[in-house]
Amino acid sequence: MISDGGYLLLVSAIDPRSAVLPGDRPGDIASLASAERGRCGGTPLGRAARPAWRPLRWSEPDYAGEPVMTAGPYPYPFSGGYEKCPSLDLDPMYAQLRETEPVAQVRTPEGEVVTLVTRHAEVRKVLGQPKLFSREHAAVADALRPEAFLVDIEGDRHRAQRDLVKDYFTAAEAEKLRPRAQQITDGLLDAMQASSQPADLIELLALPLPITIICEVLGIPAADRTQFGAWAEALVGLRPGAGEAEMVATAEAGTALADYMAKALAERAARPGSDLLTVLAQADAPQVDAKDRILLAIAVLVAGFETTASMLGNMVLLLIGRHRPAWRQLQQQPAWIPTAVDELLRLIPVDARDGMPRGTTRDTRLGDVLIPQDTAVLVARAAANRDPRCFDNPDELDLRRAPNPHLTFGHGPHLCLGAHLARMELQVALRTLIARFPDLRLAIPEPDLQWKHSTMRGLKALPVRWTRP
Repeated sequence: MISDGGYLLLVSAIDPRSAVLPGDRPGDIASLASAERGRCGGTPLGRAARPAWRPLRWSEPDYAGEPVMTAGPYPYPFSGGYEKCPSLDLDPMYAQLRETEPVAQVRTPEGEVVTLVTRHAEVRKVLGQPKLFSREHAAVADALRPEAFLVDIEGDRHRAQRDLVKDYFTAAEAEKLRPRAQQITDGLLDAMQASSQPADLIELLALPLPITIICEVLGIPAADRTQFGAWAEALVGLRPGAGEAEMVATAEAGTALADYMAKALAERAARPGSDLLTVLAQADAPQVDAKDRILLAIAVLVAGFETTASMLGNMVLLLIGRHRPAWRQLQQQPAWIPTAVDELLRLIPVDARDGMPRGTTRDTRLGDVLIPQDTAVLVARAAANRDPRCFDNPDELDLRRAPNPHLTFGHGPHLCLGAHLARMELQVALRTLIARFPDLRLAIPEPDLQWKHSTMRGLKALPVRWTRP
């Protein structure tokens, strides 16, 4: 799921002192593997020179008769955040702001005052109009994001990078992969059936399924895949306030991934295959230089499985815990699985905090509020997904809800590239798990479950039990 949520702080702490690329010529992939580690004649894969970020705070501008925000800023995040994940709950403050102050000021733990948007229509507008609400314009705010990734760029540059990989992530391509996803899921659940109890569903299904699929799309050998889970967890876990040890681990993971992808792309340049890495290595796209191709390969890999793995674990937790009747309904009505997956995507919050900021490129009206230029704006997709203006009974789980215009995958030019693939994997996994393990249940009470310290809500483990036939 390659979107704001999936990319949040993704691979942004690659150590500029060690992970570097030649970058002398656009697309010069073949020279990457020979680059001296830690030094080169090109741009470091790390902190770029950017103007210092100064948190923006709303004041009373000289707009005669224009509504301005006077309340706040409210302490943010409202509950949990990175260090104490609020499990599957959505803090009631989101609903309060959505009804009373849908364009509000919040103050982050880092001291930044930013604008938080909570209603569906306004969130959709922010996501869909990058000329007004630009990731490029807010990139300086991301102290942990020194490099420009796909979600950080707009316009022609964004389009050129996305065009390199988009043909691998269409609905038709996802359907072609469904039989393979079923085969992988069957094998993983065979192994789980034979394992001892309690078994960790994250380790045995939620993580290996999407890792296997995205690695096969990229063309990464099976023998190399076991290391990616730890690397991805370190990268996605990077967040403001992380300790020195975490920063070091993240830098090491980023460097390892950059080295791996540089070598893999160099190999495909010399010996092409029929995979996505070959496309990245050989595509005639002078707008996308060698460094950006490596970053794109890393992003596709990590975002291609980390968010799906977390969401699958969260979905199963909700269904076998708080919503057990829905689990039984899906046993009886497996045809509901596609709409159920989208409803779970709507109802379950994805982010530990609300994505990445966008910057207003000029004075911009949002709802009844005029937002000054250079304001940092966050969108609360989870709050928008429960907006009663858009969804009937928004806090209820409706397995047959349709249409379901949730914003979990984003909207507009940055709509999640892997949305079709993620949906397919989640559908296959849930359908098969429910059919084969009808009495699956938690092995420990939900309050005892351990959550990752991450930018996304995800379980460290999901211990389960079942009755053997």
